[in-house]
Amino acid sequence: MEQRMSAFERYEHGLVLKQIRLFDSALEDFRHAARDPQYAGKAHAQLALCFRGMGRHEEAAAAFRQALSAPTLSSEETVHILYLLGQTLESLGRYAEALEAYGWVRQEDAGFRDVASRIKHLSSGRRGPVTQQQLGFQCWVEEMLRLERQLRPQIMSLLGQMWESLGQYAKTLEASRWIKRTRSSFRDIGHQSGHRELTLTRGSLPAPRDRKRDKRQHVRVAVRLHSHFSTKGRLVAGDGELRDLSPGGCRVTSPVGFPVGEELECSIFSQDTVNSFTIEGATVRWTRPQEFGLAFTKVRPGVQRQIAQLCRQRIPLG
Repeated sequence: MEQRMSAFERYEHGLVLKQIRLFDSALEDFRHAARDPQYAGKAHAQLALCFRGMGRHEEAAAAFRQALSAPTLSSEETVHILYLLGQTLESLGRYAEALEAYGWVRQEDAGFRDVASRIKHLSSGRRGPVTQQQLGFQCWVEEMLRLERQLRPQIMSLLGQMWESLGQYAKTLEASRWIKRTRSSFRDIGHQSGHRELTLTRGSLPAPRDRKRDKRQHVRVAVRLHSHFSTKGRLVAGDGELRDLSPGGCRVTSPVGFPVGEELECSIFSQDTVNSFTIEGATVRWTRPQEFGLAFTKVRPGVQRQIAQLCRQRIPLG
């Protein structure tokens, strides 16, 4: 068969035998093919792979070195054989030699397979062949670091935008708190009619029995008089009907409400006169839906006489 088969045929025949794991027969074919200088490098590499398949790693390492000495190998084939030699030396525990082989691979092709991870593993002083799990983890870590370097500018930009948004939110929140504090004693101003919605708070409505027990200094009388009232500066104003009246205060029904403690100016229109008289100072003492009570705090003497006259003309309330 040796006389009838060329080096090319021997090499191809050996590849088939190696594929079906008939390593002994394949070794014979590759030895014959290696005698031809054109196939020497490839044949010795295949001899080494057969030895590895048979567990004969020392012989495999020697065969790989013989393959590397052949002048006919391409640079791509050389890199591949150096990588296989490094793997074989790792399995033999010859880590320094393996690291040297991987170093040559990286010099020729830095991105070849997992050579960077293997060099990192061996350079860190670890012993034993690097496992596939370790390689996978190392590759993952390296990929994450690469992505972090790429995404760092975008991340810093997003953090800056988020910080700016938080600052704007803090300013808005502080402004909202300030508005609430400002409105605690003076609620929403009403619509174009000048009316405002009454806002009830706990304690603003006195219980009916408390009002009955209130010992007033003046007798109240029942009246139904038109009245006009406004805050200082006339920011909020409205009309209502004055119901109960005494020289010291009155009860007003109106869709316009005020908080307890608000100081008002109140004008009263009597039924038998065209002109009104004005009470310059009246304090809101209590509130309930659609009505509130006023205590007169600043009344001119002439106005006081007019109020007293109205009270004398009416029937006192019990």
